[in-house]
Amino acid sequence: MEVILSEELKNEYPNIKIGILEVRGVTSKRCDPRLEREKRLLEAYIRKNYTNPEEIDVIKSYNRFFKQYGKVYPIQYQIQSILKGKLIPTRSTVVEAMFMAELKNMYLTAGHDLDSLNGPLETRLADGSESYVKINGKEQRLKPGDIYTRDRVDIISSVLYGPDYRTRIRDDTMNCLFFSYFPYGEEDVNIKRHLRNILDNLRIFMDEEPEVVEIRIYQ
Repeated sequence: MEVILSEELKNEYPNIKIGILEVRGVTSKRCDPRLEREKRLLEAYIRKNYTNPEEIDVIKSYNRFFKQYGKVYPIQYQIQSILKGKLIPTRSTVVEAMFMAELKNMYLTAGHDLDSLNGPLETRLADGSESYVKINGKEQRLKPGDIYTRDRVDIISSVLYGPDYRTRIRDDTMNCLFFSYFPYGEEDVNIKRHLRNILDNLRIFMDEEPEVVEIRIYQ
């Protein structure tokens, strides 16, 4: 899947990078005991190593973007909830595989049903006139300066408001695109490690090896 970064976006965020993982042949379940065990291990790791999430460099980098809008990076809140004893929720195993990597690496990631996308994709800087239907089914107008991505049909995600409803990962999704935003840049090796972490998590509960079509970084 090709991703084009607009010139306006690159001028505003010269270090921005986008990382994608395109994988085919996934099978989702409501729950899998093998993944549940890994979730408990990840929660223990977070409670041991992420005791002050607001002081972690990755979270500080994302917060520089979110605080422009009076918001806090959502991963910070999610880590704080785990520190207070909450568990990683059980939804669908494919979405959980992505979310676990998000929590571990703290990199903002959206998951999409690949077959619902009409590429190529373009990542742009919002002017405030754009709107889309979020994953919760509600329409959202973008704030000026938000970073968003669209295909030929409509917006599929934004940094502030997350993925859309149209291209969401569903129970019957077989092919996925995982899309990570790095507004302030990141080392390529770390981006690739994050995307491979998602793939490793998929392998935990899948009985057959998924087909990795592409891991790519755009900047």
